[in-house]
Amino acid sequence: MEMLMFNINRNISLPIYQQLYENIKQNIINDVMRRDEKLPSKRQLSNYLSVSQTTIEHAYQLLSDEGYIYSKNRSGYYINDIVNLPVTYKSKVPDENVQDEISYQYSFKLGAIDKVHFPNDLFRKYAKEAFDEQQIHLLDSGHKQGDINLRKEIGHYIFHSRGVNCSPQQIIVGSSTEQLLSIITDIISGSKYMIEDPLYKQVRNLLKRKHVPFEFIPVTENGIDIEQIKKIDYDVVYITPSHQFPTGVIMDLKRRTQLIKWASEKSNRYIIEDDYDSEFRYSGRPIPALQSLDNSDSVIYVSTFSKSITPSLRVAYAVLPKSLVSVYQKKTNIEGGTVPRHTQYILSKFMNEGHFERHLNRMRKIYRNKRDIILEELRQHPETFVISGEMTGMHFILTVINGLTLEECINKTKDFDIDIKPLSHYHFKKTDNTPNFVLGFGGINIEDAKDHINALITCLT
Repeated sequence: MEMLMFNINRNISLPIYQQLYENIKQNIINDVMRRDEKLPSKRQLSNYLSVSQTTIEHAYQLLSDEGYIYSKNRSGYYINDIVNLPVTYKSKVPDENVQDEISYQYSFKLGAIDKVHFPNDLFRKYAKEAFDEQQIHLLDSGHKQGDINLRKEIGHYIFHSRGVNCSPQQIIVGSSTEQLLSIITDIISGSKYMIEDPLYKQVRNLLKRKHVPFEFIPVTENGIDIEQIKKIDYDVVYITPSHQFPTGVIMDLKRRTQLIKWASEKSNRYIIEDDYDSEFRYSGRPIPALQSLDNSDSVIYVSTFSKSITPSLRVAYAVLPKSLVSVYQKKTNIEGGTVPRHTQYILSKFMNEGHFERHLNRMRKIYRNKRDIILEELRQHPETFVISGEMTGMHFILTVINGLTLEECINKTKDFDIDIKPLSHYHFKKTDNTPNFVLGFGGINIEDAKDHINALITCLT
């Protein structure tokens, strides 16, 4: 591809990565750059434009987030078919590929875990057992809801840790929250959804891809806006009440009961509770899951092992209300059995023998220590930073209050080779230019925590 079409103007205030993003986007829309055409590598384009590779990466990331381009592992970026954006967006541009292609000196990446303390020995032991001749039955396809032993262990765990009351027959095991949400939309087909704003984009993308009507509801300091829910009055609400992603807001008990009361007023109303980050609470008594308060059979509970163990395990689960179990079982065109049975065996043994609970207790201490190191450094600069959403989970919101604009902060972090996402990245309807950032700390080695946060402090002060 000729690089003459990539033009930047250094005499205007618009950041270079945004200029490049707009330039490429318009060329795609105008069919100048066509489907499956390869873009220049980051190194080639950075040399040609005399800018950093990080600048090129930010432009490419924006284009991939919006579906204009997609990446191939170890190959580069290619032009997408914009006619099929709703279908190709999620599958063509997974976050994992971006992580493989770019590295930062300082990364506050969301979704990353502490790999140093992963229980490799135990997983190796159970993997050896899983592939033993005595487990030859695992070569069969298995139950579409997941193996019964794993569903029993999940039911036991969520009852004792989150108060979720269910039978194994209500549990569905899937490969991701998105896959489970796809199944749920098939079960309660014809419904209209209300989802939080801000929220991670995969939920919005899935609903768009499946042509499910939805409306955004703003998140306040106490959780999703109940009055807006009553006003719009669609059938289904999708929320992350335990540690709202990405704001970190914890929905209070009053708002939870109001939401359940709203759902109980009509038989076709449901609440999808994504119990995101519920495993890691660092002070105070955890608020029970919304499902544990539900007497109207209205809450669909969803969670995952991505944070508590590892994202690569690819195991999530949903608890259906009893009224929906028979509806699900009658559906013949719903995908099931997407988690390998050997993986299910390994996980069920890990849980059954008490190692999962011990692992969680250990990781809570480790993540709390990381968080405390980072917060201690930040709190020495009250004139520069405000912190919120730090009581639970593996990320919090950092607001810069020293007069720097959002654009200036983004440019500075790029110059310092810091990977951190602005909160605005996760907003859909609300336009917010406040310099708020979502700071993930799970993947930072504890011995590197001070260096990471001091680099960010130096960058923004």
